[in-house]
Amino acid sequence: MKQPTVMRLSFGSSFNGENEKGVDSILSPIVLSTNYITKKNNMRAKEKRFIKWVKKQCKENGIKCDLRKVKYLKLSGNIKCSGYFDEDERKLVVAMNRPDWLGILVHEYCHLTQWTDGVKVWTKGCEGLTKVEEWLEGKSVRGIKTALAQSRDLELDNEKRSVALMKKWDLKIDIDDYIRKANAYVMFYNYMYHSRKWSSPDNSPYSNERVISKMSNKFNMRYKQMSERLLKLYKQENI
Repeated sequence: MKQPTVMRLSFGSSFNGENEKGVDSILSPIVLSTNYITKKNNMRAKEKRFIKWVKKQCKENGIKCDLRKVKYLKLSGNIKCSGYFDEDERKLVVAMNRPDWLGILVHEYCHLTQWTDGVKVWTKGCEGLTKVEEWLEGKSVRGIKTALAQSRDLELDNEKRSVALMKKWDLKIDIDDYIRKANAYVMFYNYMYHSRKWSSPDNSPYSNERVISKMSNKFNMRYKQMSERLLKLYKQENI
C-alpha cells in the first residue's frame, strides 16, 4: 500500500472543497510560525546556503528537491498544500512564494530525515495516518486511538527535529512561537478522537490565539493524553 504523503498545508486552504481531509493522501496541517518573514528578493546568505545544503542532502538520498515559485501546490481535486515529502515518488516539494517558506522547507526536510533514519515513529506514523484518513472518510477502523497516537508521535518527533535544525542553522524563525503552535497542533491529534474531523482552516489549533496561549514554548507537555482543561478549551473554541 502506498504510504500517505506527509504534507504541510497552505493556510486558508481547504481539503477537496469542503472537508479537511485528503483523498489519496492525508494532509497534515502542520504548525508554522508567521513571525518570520524572508522577502523573496532579499533572501539572506544563510538561507541560500541552507537551500543549497538541503538540495545536496536530497540528491545524495535520491530525492528530487522541487522548490516552486508558487503560493501553494495543487494536488488532486481542489486539494492545496504548501509543501510535502513523498517517499514513494522520491520528491520533496515546497511552495516558495510565501512568507513562511523557510519553516515549511525545514519541516519537510525533517520528514525526509525520519525516512532516511528509518526510525520506528516514521513507519508507525505512516501506518497510523492511513487509518486516520479512512476513519475521517467515515469508514469503520479498528484501533483508531492507536492510529491517532502514532500520527501524533510522528509529528511531534518531526517538530523536535525541525526546531533543532532551525537552531543549528540559526535561521530567522521565532522558536518560542513555533513551538507553541507545534504543541497546539500535536495536541489536536488527541482532540480529533473526540471530534472526528479536521479543524477549519479559519480556526485551526495553530491559528487560534486562545489555544496557542495555553501551550508551552517547550516540548514538555503531556502528549499521550489530553487534559480535561485542554479538551474543554478545544471544544469551546470549536477547533
